[in-house]
Amino acid sequence: MKTRTAQLAAIAGIVVAAALIATPWVFAATATPSTSTPPYSATATTSNSTGAQNNAPWQQGPGFQGRADNQPGGGPTGRSFGIPSAANLTVGQTITVTSTSGSYNAIGTTNSNGTASGTVTLTVTSKLSEGYTLSITSGSIVVGGTTYTISSGTAQTGPSADVISGQGTTTPTGQFLLQGSARGSFAGTTSQLFLDFKAGATEYAVTLTGTVQS
Repeated sequence: MKTRTAQLAAIAGIVVAAALIATPWVFAATATPSTSTPPYSATATTSNSTGAQNNAPWQQGPGFQGRADNQPGGGPTGRSFGIPSAANLTVGQTITVTSTSGSYNAIGTTNSNGTASGTVTLTVTSKLSEGYTLSITSGSIVVGGTTYTISSGTAQTGPSADVISGQGTTTPTGQFLLQGSARGSFAGTTSQLFLDFKAGATEYAVTLTGTVQS
């Protein structure tokens, strides 16, 4: 009987010890995390031996320094990114891009490439709350020695008129998707057009760099 009592006492002691050991882990698992410090504060800013703050990489870019809480949007300490100013296009205004250089590559081939050229004329058809719609009224694309005359097309651009996208058709039969960018705006002086142009069974990637007349 005494032996049985001693065994039960030993087992009870082991259970109590195990409970005491597990208690800190239970508290750690159930404790509510503090929300007083944002998750990025532990790595966003540290101090070096001179007391100066070492910012995280996303805080070291131009225009992202200067606020005491080390958040983006502080006053710029170097070159900052500006927002393009709004263009002032009017309905009926024409924009003509004439290439001064260009090239093409036939997609899916390794040696079919060469010089391309072209002219694209767009007319502003309406002003939107955030940009403009345009029609592609005339122009041509010269690829592989063949001239394709633009017969119709539509395009659109944002309020700054610095990026344009559209699509259209040509004669002889062809279709194209157009993406363009301008230095300043399409009311400016230089531009680059990229066309995904398909004529018959051949698809071309065409790049045209040229001047803009508005």
